[in-house]
Amino acid sequence: MKLTRRTTFALLATPALAHAQALRPASLRLDWALSGYHVPFYWAKEKGYFAAEGIDLEIRDGAGSAKSASLVSSKEDTFGMAEAIVTANSIARGMKIRSIYMVVQNGGAAIVSWASKPMKTPQDMIGRSIAAAADQKSQFDLLLALNKVPNDKVTLRIVAIAARNQVFYQNQVEGIVSTVIGSPMDMIVAAREGRGPPIHIMPFADFGIQSLSQGFIVHDDLIRENPAMVRGFSRACTKAIRDCMDERNLDAATDIAMKLSRAPSIRRESVKLQWEATIPRLWTDANKGKPLGWTSEADWANLVDLLIKTGGLTSSVPANTLFTNDFVPA
Repeated sequence: MKLTRRTTFALLATPALAHAQALRPASLRLDWALSGYHVPFYWAKEKGYFAAEGIDLEIRDGAGSAKSASLVSSKEDTFGMAEAIVTANSIARGMKIRSIYMVVQNGGAAIVSWASKPMKTPQDMIGRSIAAAADQKSQFDLLLALNKVPNDKVTLRIVAIAARNQVFYQNQVEGIVSTVIGSPMDMIVAAREGRGPPIHIMPFADFGIQSLSQGFIVHDDLIRENPAMVRGFSRACTKAIRDCMDERNLDAATDIAMKLSRAPSIRRESVKLQWEATIPRLWTDANKGKPLGWTSEADWANLVDLLIKTGGLTSSVPANTLFTNDFVPA
């Protein structure tokens, strides 16, 4: 065959074109805007780990776990990140979704208050005002119920997540519901840098609630129709998490997440701190020694039990219908 300039270019381009055509578009809907526990997934995107699995992944900011679950349920997003309590409630209400990989096994929900007027116990919330996002209300209600604090003795203000911290800073409320690996880290860094007062953190885990936290969900149809994609997604995530657990990669991984998410530069140190605080929470006592992402049926059963006891669920849901470990890499 006579090689012309055009045919030579075509031959050289063919492998790249074939690879591009082989990539299947998919989206990951996060639970919120950039937080530390999202860092590995931006790393995986930048390093080509998803592409190596044949996935052209778009990472999208979230507006709460309930929204993420809804978008995955309606198939507007391929993968979603959601709080385990929201996942359980969503499935109980009939959504055809399932948890396939638990990232943060114990996210450490907490009440954050100013150190000058701290809320150190649930009883300290009596007569006080708290702000929370809509899908944080169920965990807050659990905290009150388990510690016998009447709902009408605490003022709970449901606000948009973007406004939650703002109303706290403006002293419109005296505390917020957050997670130890979330907004509190921004506030700790701000206090260190003289940009805000110090805070006090009251973990829910100290008062009866230590439950599964953020994990990946998919539609049941995706599990049935394209298990290879789910398996490849999980492999890419595991590889990235392992990379980002290496302290030598912490700064580079944080910088990549900041760049791809377009987060404000002022948040860099708190995002890094959030990821460092996440690493010890990648396992619970029930799944120590298991692979990253593997979740225990006992932990899901405990979550369901908490929801039943406190009215979060009106009828029991079999724990094994909420999750699968089939796609967790060994």
